[in-house]
Amino acid sequence: MSIRRSAISVVSAIIVIAFLFPSVGAAQLPYETWYVDRQTGRMSVVQPMYAPKRIVDGSESGTPFATPSDIFVAENGHVFVADAGNHRIVELDADGGFVRTIGEEEGPGRLNGPEGVFAGRDGTIYVANTGGRSVVTYDAEGRWLRTFEKPESDLLYEEYHFIPSKLVVDQRGVLYIVVKDSYQGLFRMNAQGEFTGFFGANKTKLAWMDRLKRAVLSKETLAKEAAKRPNAIESVALADDGFLLVTSSGDVSDGQIRKLNAGGADAFGNKAFNPQLVETAADGQGFLYSVDRSGFGNITIYDPTGHPLALFGIGDESARQLGAMTFPTSIAVSGTADIWIADSAQNVIQVFERTDFGETFLKANELYFKGEYEKSKPYWEEVIRHNGMMNVAWSGMGKAALYERDYRAAAAYFQEAKDAKGYSDAFWYVRYEWIRDHFVTAVVAAALGLWGVAFLSRRWKAYAAARNWPPAALRYGTDIRDGFYTMFHPFDGFYRMKERKVSWTVTALILAAAIAANLYSTFGSSLIAYPYDIARVNVPLTVGLLIVPWLTWVVANYLVSSVKGGEGRFREVFQASAFALVPYIVMTIPLTLLSNWIVWEEWVLYDLGKQAMWGWVVLLFFVMTQVVHNFDFVETARNIGITLFTIAVIWIFAAIVIALGANLYDFLEQLYREVTFVA
Repeated sequence: MSIRRSAISVVSAIIVIAFLFPSVGAAQLPYETWYVDRQTGRMSVVQPMYAPKRIVDGSESGTPFATPSDIFVAENGHVFVADAGNHRIVELDADGGFVRTIGEEEGPGRLNGPEGVFAGRDGTIYVANTGGRSVVTYDAEGRWLRTFEKPESDLLYEEYHFIPSKLVVDQRGVLYIVVKDSYQGLFRMNAQGEFTGFFGANKTKLAWMDRLKRAVLSKETLAKEAAKRPNAIESVALADDGFLLVTSSGDVSDGQIRKLNAGGADAFGNKAFNPQLVETAADGQGFLYSVDRSGFGNITIYDPTGHPLALFGIGDESARQLGAMTFPTSIAVSGTADIWIADSAQNVIQVFERTDFGETFLKANELYFKGEYEKSKPYWEEVIRHNGMMNVAWSGMGKAALYERDYRAAAAYFQEAKDAKGYSDAFWYVRYEWIRDHFVTAVVAAALGLWGVAFLSRRWKAYAAARNWPPAALRYGTDIRDGFYTMFHPFDGFYRMKERKVSWTVTALILAAAIAANLYSTFGSSLIAYPYDIARVNVPLTVGLLIVPWLTWVVANYLVSSVKGGEGRFREVFQASAFALVPYIVMTIPLTLLSNWIVWEEWVLYDLGKQAMWGWVVLLFFVMTQVVHNFDFVETARNIGITLFTIAVIWIFAAIVIALGANLYDFLEQLYREVTFVA
């Protein structure tokens, strides 16, 4: 009896907690929401933007859904579902309640496996009657109007299979039809059912091997190759602005999502998206929503430019769970921003609604892309209050501050957002105000600084000439002076080094200076030069990317030159290669300072300086090889080519050794665990 009373008490407590704290249960979603940073491309988990609202299974109609294949949300909020397995169209109200069915009655309007549905503004209903290989139209009352079968046209060959699966109709009454397994593009048909041509075909993406074949092989040989067809179009939707949203799957072509105007031009520039996309829909604010079958992030939200903002969802083939999908076939967005998704494996419609955070975040983005930065500011502040790790929010605050002419605050916001272009725009005004207020002072300070440098230089030369230096200091000073001399007189400079031994201390000092210059460039350059989070910089990797290639060059050059009759010893190659880095050390410092003073439009100065620096370094390496090994010009060029090939071989060999070593370590670790477990 006591056990029974305890059980009743526990259940009662759970019920009370559920009523008092409903958010505890609501927060446990079957998926995570990932924010995609526009500047860095990194993804991070954020608060949910959409939450599962309900599941609609069509049972109110008397027959549950069977393979629902398409969803269309009309202007009045009613939802049309292409219920392919039951050979009908089901109309639902905005809450998922049953309204009526269409296409079940015997006669010319009888449907056979429809996979696409569209409702015009006048109420006309268009159905892609896939099993019947036709397009069937009904009036607003659901009465059959007309059936369009494969039209007669000289442009269509007899073997062309007209199997419509999705369709939309524009304001002119032109039908754009997705035909199954057709790579020619959308099948375009006028209001009279006449074929007017294909529209918006995908472009095949050629790999480098395909381009090589086209350049080398004859036309006869190419004709025997299997034709490489572009991706077939999976679905089409009509955006509020009249553009067609065309979705394709596969990676043979890019442009898995294309936003086509009346002329067929893609507003997204045929850029690549997820190759496993199923369909794309748009809301009234221009945001896009796609569904895929990747199993991770089934639903992706894009901004009006096609950049992903967030993704959420989960694929689960074993459970029928609110918010989990198995085989999504269609997506639509209602006027209230609810997302409706058809799942043909579970035979249900999943409905998702926006959370408060999602509403705030997307409203801020909407105003941002409309250019209403001042209005977006309170929304961005609310987003930051909930999650300060979203760079787009700081970028939005930067735009608002820029609009308010608070340029220093704008630059700080853009710096936080890692938005290089926005930072450049704000810094231009900051720099302008500084020059306006301090121009005379800056000119005077610069003149005094130059005079001071010249004065101290003369005093130092006089002091150095009069002082008796220790032999070691004289030697180090001579070596350092020769390093600067070699920058401008490479042949004479490297001949001097070859004739005497350069101090290892000076060589090490030059390498340390190169590393210091590299780190200073990384941590001291402006956001425009390095638009990423400095805190994430891997210092050992950064140093290794400079030293390891240099050291590999030294080893490879010495080995190749020894075989090819070069005169240089390893010490000479090592020290001369170190001195060839002097232009990098000398020029990196002013270039880094320059990067903190110029803006995006002036960045060509920085790029030219970088190119000049690396060109100077390459020239010194070339002259070093020629002088140290006593080669002529042709021998030097040949030696450097073989050296570069040797470097590649060394790196490949090192990668193989590292991979095998990792496998051996893993094997020994697993063996140790098994032995210790058995013992």
